[in-house]
Amino acid sequence: MVGGLAVRVWGDPAEPGIVLWPGLGSSGAYFASVAGALPGRGVAVDPPGCGRTVPLDPCTCERLVEMTRGVVEACGCRAIVGHSLGAYVAIGVAAKPPVGLRAAVLIDGGFLDADGFAELGMPTTQGRAELSAWLEANAPRFPSWDTAIRKLAIMVGTEATPALEAYVRQVFAEVDGEIRERARPDRMADLLLAVLEEDVHARAQRVRVPTLLIACGQPPERRATREKAWQRLAQASPLIELHVADDWGHNPILQDAEVSSSVIADWLRAHL
Repeated sequence: MVGGLAVRVWGDPAEPGIVLWPGLGSSGAYFASVAGALPGRGVAVDPPGCGRTVPLDPCTCERLVEMTRGVVEACGCRAIVGHSLGAYVAIGVAAKPPVGLRAAVLIDGGFLDADGFAELGMPTTQGRAELSAWLEANAPRFPSWDTAIRKLAIMVGTEATPALEAYVRQVFAEVDGEIRERARPDRMADLLLAVLEEDVHARAQRVRVPTLLIACGQPPERRATREKAWQRLAQASPLIELHVADDWGHNPILQDAEVSSSVIADWLRAHL
């Protein structure tokens, strides 16, 4: 535990750290397949209400950023890598970097505002109760572990590898005869609404360290809305470098661990 956040660490304790912040409903286990390939010691965070970290009340973006800055300082980290919701937190840290932080990587954060999410079908403008209900209704549920692993592999666009199975068993649990996400829908709603309360483009304009934005082009039916958001974010600061991966879906770490870790590691080496 570091400042209220549960972390898991991979790599040589003598190496500088890289904070790894996963997406909505996930835990630090998301990065297990790539942490060893990164140029430093992986320090993966379990977000509040997920994994081993207790929920945050009240849950605000500012508190998430400050807690993460505390991990950077306590663990001697030089970079932060955030996926999806974690990318919103990472850009907040990049806009207010602790001493020693040199770079940030944002993996398919999307960076939509509440109206943009609503355009894609998520009721982010209708309040916590409505969003929690939507997350509950749309949460993946499976009759068995084998089915969960096989279908999630298809959803991600990869094979049912041992690494994927290990991740699924970390993030899902058996509840009432079904395999479901461990994170509660209301806690996920709290996290999502927290980051949407902030003006992410204003934060992008204040970025103070080199930042790589990895934008994933799949699925094509959602690309137009998402591309407007990622282009706007990339144009907010000359320190933000845009890398568009046309063939990757939203979870490149799970879809293509070898190539995605190589893209991230090569860029980090050039900036650390």
